[in-house]
Amino acid sequence: MSRKRRRKGNTKKKVIFLIVTIILIITISIVCFKINSDRIKELKEQKLTSDILKHYNEYVITNKESNLYKLENNSYLKSGKIAKEEELILTKKEITFKDEYLKIENLADEYYIYYKDIDAIQELSEIEESRYKKYIPFNENIVTKDTTNFYDESDNLIYSIDTSFNLPIIVKKKDIYGIEFNDRLLYVKKEDVSETKENKNTDKKNTSGIAVLNYHFFYDETKASERNDCNQIICKSKSGFKKHLDYIKENNIFTPTMSEFEMYLNKEINLPKSTLITIDDGWRTGIATSLLEEYKLNGTIFLITSWFEEINFLYNKKYVEYHSHGDNLHNQGVCPGGQGGAIKCLAKDKLLADLALSREKLDGSTAFCYPFYEYNSYSIEVLKEAGFTMAFEGGFKKATPSTNKFKIPRYVMYDSTTVSQLKSYIG
Repeated sequence: MSRKRRRKGNTKKKVIFLIVTIILIITISIVCFKINSDRIKELKEQKLTSDILKHYNEYVITNKESNLYKLENNSYLKSGKIAKEEELILTKKEITFKDEYLKIENLADEYYIYYKDIDAIQELSEIEESRYKKYIPFNENIVTKDTTNFYDESDNLIYSIDTSFNLPIIVKKKDIYGIEFNDRLLYVKKEDVSETKENKNTDKKNTSGIAVLNYHFFYDETKASERNDCNQIICKSKSGFKKHLDYIKENNIFTPTMSEFEMYLNKEINLPKSTLITIDDGWRTGIATSLLEEYKLNGTIFLITSWFEEINFLYNKKYVEYHSHGDNLHNQGVCPGGQGGAIKCLAKDKLLADLALSREKLDGSTAFCYPFYEYNSYSIEVLKEAGFTMAFEGGFKKATPSTNKFKIPRYVMYDSTTVSQLKSYIG
């Protein structure tokens, strides 16, 4: 009997031991599983943080067309799109695994972007001078529809944002409005605008007229050979030209590009006090182009393209552009009257061929300068057929939006033209 009791006792102990062992194993397993799960979660969070950090910086660029998001009720909701290779500034912060959506600092309102859609860059690209900031805005705003599409000047879609905007008009063209968004000039198509309305954006006034200055040749007066070679009254000394540029620069007078000048004539932009600098022919212009680049003032050379075998070397200028003075039309005695400029009477097919060649060499220029300031109604007819949109003469008066674009007057600048005279021309 005692043996049976001992056996039962031993069996009971074994069962208890087994149960305890199982419980212990299960407990240890649960603890280990929990530890492993926490560790796995921690490793995943560390990896995600590391991945985000590979894309994050204060400055980033989109690596594809990407969604923009807004944070609403702790959820990131799609609220628009942004084009590939757009640079952004992100809000500075300590990155954690929770930062898959990063806040954009330089967009109106609060927008976010997914971290995989951007790449870090060390700094923003050097942006061209924001010339549009010198334009005078219209006292008129656009109100866009519920989705606003913003385009660049090449008609590339940059942003599409599911929001209506009320924005001052900076450029007013036939089918588009230029506005400022994200600190740059972008465009909204009229089809995306619900209304325009008056708005007091500025007290500044559009300039009433622009003096177009007409220089020709330049010489360095410290070099006798240059003085002897350039002895016409339209040869301007280097020091004299510098004085003119000093006056323009010191008085903050805007020097439009040819495109900006044409937009002014078309009433598409408003400008402050301005002057358009033009130089005829292309001979002895090295001094002028160097000084315009040095002063960072815009100017145009009307080039007789047949005078140059290669003109590609001209296009390494930032502030100097080149437009047409014809290819081989600057010859005297071709037509009756005056100096006999060919533009007045040469057969149309010959004129069109010359003008087409000039435009081809000048990358499609649409601005023309009459040789010897001579033209007639036939000249204007041919220029329009050749694809030109404006042409320059003499005249000693300002150009205004009411000026005939094929009879744009200019002030001829002589070696004797003083700063006081220049001041009176500009106004």
